[in-house]
Amino acid sequence: MPLQSLIYVSDSTLSAAAVEGEIDAIIQVARSRNGDLAVTGALMFTHSNFVQVLEGSPTALDELMASIKRDSRHENVRVLEVEALTSRRFTDWAMAYVGPASLVEPQLAPLVKADGKINPFATQEMISLLQSLVSLGQ
Repeated sequence: MPLQSLIYVSDSTLSAAAVEGEIDAIIQVARSRNGDLAVTGALMFTHSNFVQVLEGSPTALDELMASIKRDSRHENVRVLEVEALTSRRFTDWAMAYVGPASLVEPQLAPLVKADGKINPFATQEMISLLQSLVSLGQ
């Protein structure tokens, strides 16, 4: 079965008061659903954006992205890159979460500009940042 990686960025619609509970809910659902679909990945959240890497079959990634695009907790979902993989980067994680937002925001801010535009060279930097932060939390 072919293996793909997909990275997207979206704009958060969460209010400051709702963030903690909503992030917990997202992680719980993602871990369960991703496990069922044999998808691995990692999620970063700042108060402005979500950044997520997903790894799995093209069919599973299509199913997840359709659901993600319908989720009202974010908008302006932008797929930055889809690539074929020979092995997973987040093997042990149905969904790793990198947080809190106050830790992630300074590192992600140079890659996602205030106007929502993405640095064209940022995709691999985002993946590397996620890998580094996930490995610190293991």
